[in-house]
Amino acid sequence: MTGQMYLSAAVTELFAVLLIAVIWVGTDWSPMLSLAVSIPVVIVFSYAFLPKAMALWVAIEFLTDVGNRDVAREADER
Repeated sequence: MTGQMYLSAAVTELFAVLLIAVIWVGTDWSPMLSLAVSIPVVIVFSYAFLPKAMALWVAIEFLTDVGNRDVAREADER
């Protein structure tokens, strides 16, 4: 659970930086207009990415869980 929060926060922060860079380079908007546009976009992205972050984190935990062997996987390997 904590891992997916870190993953979601990191990806959302990267998205926010990229969005601000695109707005800074691509427009001549004032700082207030830039913030008024980018903050809602980043919030919507954050909520939209959260389920994907949960799924990605479950996949990461599954792939890296070498200490706890899965009984079903052991049966498939035989």
